[in-house]
Amino acid sequence: MAYVVTEACIGVKGEGCMEVCPEACIFSAPEDFMSYIDPVRCTHCGACMAACVVGAIFPDTGLAEENAEFALINAGWFRRPAGVRARVRELAVERAIWLPPEA
Repeated sequence: MAYVVTEACIGVKGEGCMEVCPEACIFSAPEDFMSYIDPVRCTHCGACMAACVVGAIFPDTGLAEENAEFALINAGWFRRPAGVRARVRELAVERAIWLPPEA
């Protein structure tokens, strides 16, 4: 079981979740549109969910239907970050989520 960063993080990328994670399993590169949780390293402690200022983090077992894909997106970032960035950008456009102009 792991936590998942979902749609509400797109274009925001807060760092509070990264700072409190005892396993250091939350990552984001400068070119990313959001942060990602490594499901292999996540111990399901919940510290990140409590620290997320936009309410973007949920247990992978409690995802709403519209955020179900984000479990795959989070896990996929650790294998294919460029492909994941492209998919997150597509979702942002589809769902009319603001992204920085240079993104």
